[in-house]
Amino acid sequence: MSLVLIAEDEDAMLDIFAQIVEDMGHRTLRAHNGEEALLLARTQSPNLVVSDHMMPRRTGMDLLHALREDAGLREVPFLLLSAARPPGLEEADVFLDKPVDLETFESAVRQVLRVHPTEAVEPEARPAAASPGGTMREEMLNWVAHEIKTPLSAARLNAQVLMRRQTAHPDAGDPKYAEAILRQLDRMDSLVTSILDAARLSDGKMVLHQEHGDFASLLQGVVQEWRELQPQVSFCLEGAGQPLLLSFDPERVRNILNNLLSNAVKYGGEGKRVEVGLSLSPGLAVVHVRDWGQGMAASEIPNIFERFHRATGSGGNGHGLGLYIASALARLHGGSLSAKSALGEGSTFSLRLPLRG
Repeated sequence: MSLVLIAEDEDAMLDIFAQIVEDMGHRTLRAHNGEEALLLARTQSPNLVVSDHMMPRRTGMDLLHALREDAGLREVPFLLLSAARPPGLEEADVFLDKPVDLETFESAVRQVLRVHPTEAVEPEARPAAASPGGTMREEMLNWVAHEIKTPLSAARLNAQVLMRRQTAHPDAGDPKYAEAILRQLDRMDSLVTSILDAARLSDGKMVLHQEHGDFASLLQGVVQEWRELQPQVSFCLEGAGQPLLLSFDPERVRNILNNLLSNAVKYGGEGKRVEVGLSLSPGLAVVHVRDWGQGMAASEIPNIFERFHRATGSGGNGHGLGLYIASALARLHGGSLSAKSALGEGSTFSLRLPLRG
C-alpha cells in the first residue's frame, strides 16, 4: 500500500481522484492548493504526488519545483494533470491531459508506483512544447481550457466509475444512461479542444513535434481503429502494405486522418463504404479518403476549409472547425489538404505530405 498525495482545487475532481486511488488499494492525502500540498508532503512523505496545474497559492509546476528543491522529497514521482500545457511540463514523471480517462489514470498511477523514482518513466501523453510568449490571450485560452475541461473530467470519471460498477452489479441500473453521458461529454471535450486548436493555429502558436517514422504503419493503425469503432462500415485500405518513412507529428497527423474518416462515415450515405489509399507522387506522400455519399456542390468546395463553415445539407452536424484545423495542420507539415466532390456522387479528400525529412 502506497501513500498518494492528491492536489486539486476543485472538490469534485479531488473526491473522484481520491476515490479511484483508494479503490486501487492505496492511502491518500488531499490538498486543495499547492501550498497545502507542499506542507502535507513535508509532514508525511508520499510515494506519489498527483497534482493539477492551475491551482491557487502554488501551481502544479510551482509545487513540482518546490519538491525537486527539497532534499527529502526530490525523488518523489510526480504525476501532473492539466487541460492547459504549462511550460516545463516535461519535468513531471508523467503528464496527462484533462479530461483524463479512468483506465489511463489508473495505468499511470500503477506505472509510476511500480518504477523506482530514479528511473525514467514513459509519459502516458506526449507533452507539447510551450507556445512562444506569455500573452494575455494565451492565458485566457488556458483559463478556458481549465474552467471547462475540469468539470468535464470530473463528470467523465464519475460516469466511468458508474459504468464499471453497473457492469460488476447488473442490477444497479441500466448502463445506457452512463454511456449516453459519456458520449455527450466526449462531444463537449471535442468542441473545446477544437476551439483551442483553432485559436492557436490562427495565432501561429501551434508547435509540431515531428518524428521520423513509418507513416504507412500509422495509417494502418488509424484505419483499424475505425473498423473497430464503426463495424457496420466497410473500410478499404490500399497502398499501405510497405513501410513509408516520413518526418511528421504523429498526434497531429492522426487528428487530420480522424477528421477525414469521421466526415466520410458521417456523410457517406447508405453505402457504408469508405476507401482509403496511400500513394506517391513526385516529392509527396498522398492519402485519399473517399466516400460515396451525398457529396457537395462545386460552389461549396472553395469554402469548406474556412472556420465555422458547414456545407449545405450537413444538417447542422459538427462545429465547422474540423476541416479548418486539418487543413492548417497539413500546411504546418509543408503539405496540403484538398477535396473533390459532386452532388450525389460522394467526396474525396486528399492529404499531401512532403517526403523530405
